Amino acid sequence: MTRPLVSIVAPVYNEEAIIGEFVSRLQAVADGLRDRYDFEIILVDDGSRDGSLARLKELARPEPRLRVLELRRNYGQTAALQAGFDAARGEILLSLDSDLQHFPEDIPQFLDTLEQGYEVVCGWRHRRAEGIVRRWPSRVANVLLRALSGVDIHDFGTTFRAYRAELVKELRLLGDFHRYIPALARQAGGRITEIPIRNVVRPAGQSSYGLGRTVGVSLDLVLLYFLMRYMDRPLRAFGQLALLAATVGATILGALLLLAWASGMPTVREHSGWFLISILLLLASVQILMTGILAEILVRVLFGMGDRRVYAVRREWGAEAPPP
Repeated sequence: MTRPLVSIVAPVYNEEAIIGEFVSRLQAVADGLRDRYDFEIILVDDGSRDGSLARLKELARPEPRLRVLELRRNYGQTAALQAGFDAARGEILLSLDSDLQHFPEDIPQFLDTLEQGYEVVCGWRHRRAEGIVRRWPSRVANVLLRALSGVDIHDFGTTFRAYRAELVKELRLLGDFHRYIPALARQAGGRITEIPIRNVVRPAGQSSYGLGRTVGVSLDLVLLYFLMRYMDRPLRAFGQLALLAATVGATILGALLLLAWASGMPTVREHSGWFLISILLLLASVQILMTGILAEILVRVLFGMGDRRVYAVRREWGAEAPPP
């Protein structure tokens, strides 16, 4: 029987000092599982500024399982993962970081769990090595994500996950949405679970993550809530806001008219501020409703478009790479 092909995908950005060890450990894991799986290793160089790309080319020459995708510039982790997923040929995809904070030796656990009938297996850094400044914002974000998405996992932030290819290839990742793949997979009907993984402080290099990303994650949560509930029907979201604004505006205006009728008071002059607020709310409700209609049109255009990419590959390097 043909062994399943597992595509290991890892973004690489300025990891010259450790990329050799990372690849050798992946090779050791793949060699240990050769009786059950075939492997390809796809490393996506995301515009590295050090010697990472040159080192990757050296590693790819004697290793036919290693494929190196060279992106034209630094697009970010999400786009790099998307590039790797699109290039992958395996029926099982497995993503992880290349900074050695993830242990390639945990890969067999992901594959064993995936074979139990799941379509997404997420890693859980149950004992995180980072300091409290990194841990607590992440813990708050995970609690909010569980509430918004309905996915009962502890760690949305790690990229160490295994997927069935037919599910993840239906997803289109934009912005920094790699951390929300479990939520998007659940929306697509995927069966999801998690397993504990080991986590250490990166042995070399400098992390590109900081507290500045907290604001971006907070905004992403708002977008995720909208996408999961109203992506294919945005008029409902905008319609609810328009109805709320119209209701409040009409209530204020009705109260002013009732007061004028009952007391004979010139309420428009005496309570001009409330009158202006009511008119603004009524006008805003119309504008919000029109925005919702435009969003509906754009969604239909989006779903009618052909396949689009958020990255550009300059060239693929490796023993089996196509000629330039």
